[in-house]
Amino acid sequence: MESTETLPVQDLRALHEAAVQAAGQGAFRYRCEVVGLARPHKDGVLKSQLESLECVWHRHKITRKYEETYHDSKGRRQRRTRTETLSDYTSTTAFFVEDATGKMVIRPGKHEVIGAEKVLDRFDVHEGGRGNRLELGPLRLNLGRGDGTIGFKREEWVVRPGSRFYVHGEAADANGRLAVGEPAEGGVFLMSVKTEEELLRSENNNVLGFGIGSGVAAVAGVVLLVIGIIR
Repeated sequence: MESTETLPVQDLRALHEAAVQAAGQGAFRYRCEVVGLARPHKDGVLKSQLESLECVWHRHKITRKYEETYHDSKGRRQRRTRTETLSDYTSTTAFFVEDATGKMVIRPGKHEVIGAEKVLDRFDVHEGGRGNRLELGPLRLNLGRGDGTIGFKREEWVVRPGSRFYVHGEAADANGRLAVGEPAEGGVFLMSVKTEEELLRSENNNVLGFGIGSGVAAVAGVVLLVIGIIR
């Protein structure tokens, strides 16, 4: 992230035009960062599937919590609580990031957005008599037998139009139109409503914490080794 250039949309388009004149359409690939405001694509805003909120990107996850019976190593009958994911969906519709110089198409694929707004986090106790079907808004989920169901947890995240947005990826015109998305040959692809500075600060803190933890573990290992030798 620190070594990748953040480009205004206008400059990125100028690089693309120069590449097209030199090598033709479809050959342009350039690793870059784009920063601006999230805007819906030409077909308009999306609506999240659980809360029906207007957005440019959304994700939801529905988890079932249930009890099941099993037999332990001694053949005794036991019960345990488990979870299973019934639905985990991420929107893949393209949208724009707009800065002071223009708009750039963003192709999110199935990637998550770091720091996306969590608009739903709810657990509902299951009420019997619903059979093996669960209806949540437009979703119709099959629960199988549904035996032992305790309840369902629903979570949803959105990026609203106008949210600040940061993208680190690859600008390319392989599909006939310039867009930023996941690098074709692997590499880092990040989308975030946090700024680059916030992401770097968080990552540096993680690295620092890992270093401190490793140091403490190393010291503890030496101490235990010394105690073992003394004994």
